[in-house]
Amino acid sequence: MISSLKITDWTPDYFIANRSNCNVILENLDTLNEIPLLNNAPLHEFRDKQLVRFKGMIQDMHDPEYYLQQYEVKNNQTETFELKSGMYIDTAKCLPHETILLESEKNQNSERHTCIVISIPGLNDWVKKTCKQLHYSKLINKYKRNLDEDNCELMDCSESVRKKEKIDDNKKIESDTRQCLVSEEYILNFPIPINDGKACIVKIYEDVTLKLNQIIEIIAFISLDPFLNIVHSDETMTEAEITVHHPPASLVPRLHAIKIIQSIKQDIKIVSEVTSKAELIRNDLHLILSELLFGDHLAADYLICHLLSSVYMRRDYFCLGTYPLNITHFPVIKYKEFPKDLYKFLTLLVKKSHLLEITLENLNDLNLIPKKDYECNRLTSGVLQLSDNTHLIIDETGLTTGQITQAGRENYNAICDLINFQKLTYDFKFYKIEYETDIPVLILSEAKSFIPCQTQIILKIDSESENLYSQVKEIAEQYLRDENRLINIRQYLEVIRDTKFELNDEDVIKEIQNDFVQWKEINKNVDNLHSLMVLSRLLSLSYGSNTLTIEYWKKAVQMEIERLNRLPEKK
Repeated sequence: MISSLKITDWTPDYFIANRSNCNVILENLDTLNEIPLLNNAPLHEFRDKQLVRFKGMIQDMHDPEYYLQQYEVKNNQTETFELKSGMYIDTAKCLPHETILLESEKNQNSERHTCIVISIPGLNDWVKKTCKQLHYSKLINKYKRNLDEDNCELMDCSESVRKKEKIDDNKKIESDTRQCLVSEEYILNFPIPINDGKACIVKIYEDVTLKLNQIIEIIAFISLDPFLNIVHSDETMTEAEITVHHPPASLVPRLHAIKIIQSIKQDIKIVSEVTSKAELIRNDLHLILSELLFGDHLAADYLICHLLSSVYMRRDYFCLGTYPLNITHFPVIKYKEFPKDLYKFLTLLVKKSHLLEITLENLNDLNLIPKKDYECNRLTSGVLQLSDNTHLIIDETGLTTGQITQAGRENYNAICDLINFQKLTYDFKFYKIEYETDIPVLILSEAKSFIPCQTQIILKIDSESENLYSQVKEIAEQYLRDENRLINIRQYLEVIRDTKFELNDEDVIKEIQNDFVQWKEINKNVDNLHSLMVLSRLLSLSYGSNTLTIEYWKKAVQMEIERLNRLPEKK
């Protein structure tokens, strides 16, 4: 019999009692959409133990914690015994006339995995707005504590080995004072600022393989108990560690997960529609980008390919599919805000992005690399701790000459590794760990970037577009006010990027081999051959073709010839 209780009314006890039936219901994505989204509303609009959804990025992973999965309670009035579950709650509870039997043979200890999940860094406003329009209409009842729960005694369920004493008011004051000594920013630990961002401690009961920086959607019972920020003395933990691992629930709620969604397949109907009109959508996108790039149609072609790039294979030191791009020689003096203006338009098109302004001061002072803080036992975020497919736009126009520090050199090396190998080395003080990334990088610089980037495109400025650039921006904004056009471009960038590509036409392969021989003789650069293959792949995809034809191969070759001819060393 399928569970009949409305999913928004589920409680931990109800889920445990009806687990099989509830799990069937949780497979229905439409039903999941009925669950309130934590991302869209302030915490005070949710009630303790309410079933919620949260979409976020895994920022850190903690050691598993032990808890009482099952514990026996004695009723002191009736002298009867009852088994209670400690799953999906932070604290084991009993009524005033009950006693938890800590030494009972029926008690069962278990462990649950914990991780820190934060709001998705770099998520652009239109994505947040779309989510709010879909879900915010579902009003959430204000929390009203049940009178019986008010009279309950609490016992920390995650430390079943030690007996807990009842917390008095003085200890609560001490804890609240300690929590105020550090800033909210420090506790939330975001890699980049996130407006209305949230951090949650997620407790997972099933075996599931997760990775740092992975985007997941969590279906969970939220724990907002105000007593959670009251930490009992623990000689093994430092003050800093206590503050970080036991923050107030009003700032960092606990989520007891009953389902983790790691990926959602794209709608087949949308994929079919986008593929069928890919060339038309590309024409719209090309028109906008070429105008924003001062009338340069070649640069627009390269930028489209860059926006569609993603890692599709890793082999040895090669990272196949990534296509970093360096756009140079735009009129910086006349249009100082060009990088920010272009970035503003890109935020309207892609889901996730971040503008990183590289100045000498930022290079020396910013924390780009995540580092392990052993005092508080956590991974401190760095600016480059971003999820896959977050478009990183680097603005070098403010970079000046000066002394670079050791930290600056480390930051420089981190950016180079990200661009060329799609990896980021995390600093664990006593050792380092490389993490794979998939972050498209676009560099905007007045001349060739000081960061090695294989593909540099020098803008060929159209004088009319340059003189009327303010009007051009207004026209582009107006052009994108067509909601259908904007939605089509957004879906195009998502669908085409994930399209499977094949190269199996023998005639095309033979043509490529012949051109490679000539290309090596002319350019004397083997690396360009790899770049050319990636370009031809992305160009084909941009037109909606999932296989390489001779036509697209020849077009890619011609693009590279024209791009290379613009470089100073070719003149």
